[in-house]
Amino acid sequence: MLILHENLPREAEKVAEALKKVYGFPVELESRNMDNWFIPLPKFNGFFYYLTNSIEIPLLQRKKNIQIITSKDIYAQDKSKEDDWILGYCRGNITVSSTARLKRSDNQPSDKIEIPEVLYFSRLESLSIHEVGHSAVKGKHFKPAEWVNAKTGHRLELGPHCDDNRCVMYEVVDIRAPKPEEGFMLLGEDKKFDAGMDDGLGRMYPGYFCERCKSCIEIPESYFIK
Repeated sequence: MLILHENLPREAEKVAEALKKVYGFPVELESRNMDNWFIPLPKFNGFFYYLTNSIEIPLLQRKKNIQIITSKDIYAQDKSKEDDWILGYCRGNITVSSTARLKRSDNQPSDKIEIPEVLYFSRLESLSIHEVGHSAVKGKHFKPAEWVNAKTGHRLELGPHCDDNRCVMYEVVDIRAPKPEEGFMLLGEDKKFDAGMDDGLGRMYPGYFCERCKSCIEIPESYFIK
């Protein structure tokens, strides 16, 4: 696997160590200028989560799986600044992890780490393991997840996820689980009020995965291409 990072060498090294330990494939690191990689979203002072065609198509056509670590704040939609941001995603052989909202005690983007570094790196490692898991964990038990703003009714589809809240493949919708009056995660037909990243880290299995997810991990050969 190749990790492309946006002048984030410590972050890339931490993620590489975690991915090698959890999944067992080799990892290479490379720093890239990503100023033109993501499509700007000026009204939110952020970027759309997908890459520009000039970058994404060549990366998707490569045989090697790629993890991108960016400091850019990324959004899945442009309808709500408070609801449409995401921490990462998986598309084909590309996974993306954003550090923008991992650096504070709340969910606001920042260029500066304002929390203990051990927590910051734990957040990033679990996020990267989760995103790679979307291509490596063939979980038939996964259910569709969706963020629902309880005040406005705004929804954001988040894709299929594990229903075990101690598993790294359980979805998170915020740094801390939102209060019920603010919103919730809809997982299948069930309302979940525990989908906070730090909440998940506090209860997560020592080996990250639940037994069901662990039993259906299938690492594609593309992760081992040098």
